[in-house]
Amino acid sequence: MKQNIWEKEYRNVDSLWGFKPNGILSQYVEMLPENGEVLDIGIGEGRNALFFAAQGFVVEGIDISETAVERCLELSKEHNLNVDAKIQDITSFEIEPNKYSLIILSNVLNFFPDIEIKNIIDKVKNGLQKNGLVYINVFDDKEPGRKKAPERYEQLAKHTFYKESSNMFLHYFTRSELEGFFTDYKTISLSQSYSLDITHGQPHFHSTLEIMSQKS
Repeated sequence: MKQNIWEKEYRNVDSLWGFKPNGILSQYVEMLPENGEVLDIGIGEGRNALFFAAQGFVVEGIDISETAVERCLELSKEHNLNVDAKIQDITSFEIEPNKYSLIILSNVLNFFPDIEIKNIIDKVKNGLQKNGLVYINVFDDKEPGRKKAPERYEQLAKHTFYKESSNMFLHYFTRSELEGFFTDYKTISLSQSYSLDITHGQPHFHSTLEIMSQKS
């Protein structure tokens, strides 16, 4: 059911997240080794993956949406870039240990329950090489939709909600929670922002947390 929801989201718009890479990723690209490999979990239409492919990195990505993956592959072909994108659910995707210089989780983790979030992050940390980077972008507990969530979803925990009819989870992160996953890593960047989103649908605001951490 969750896959059908994301299919609908992508089919209803020309671009769900826009085509510009996350700013933090482009800012720290020089920290990656020249022969580095990048894994983009929740690759979408490829806004981050295409950027790194253009910089010469080996890029692999997965997404639960067939439409998103098709668009990503079409764009990579159009721009003569090599991106290995596959239809895959992160909960069943095996990340090869110690392989990647960078793993991206942009607008992904909000849609899983607490235990799966921890499992995903553990897999990501295991998949990073020494000095590898992990980038995460999530909606935080100040997100406007957080106030409306109890009206539409069953509340499982303070910031975690579930809708049985669609098998959809919503989890809103606190800053301390996100930092807590990476206490054994070096924090390269950590920011919280409230901004207007004009990339899809009617203009609306989002409150987000971004973290870039480096494996020791």
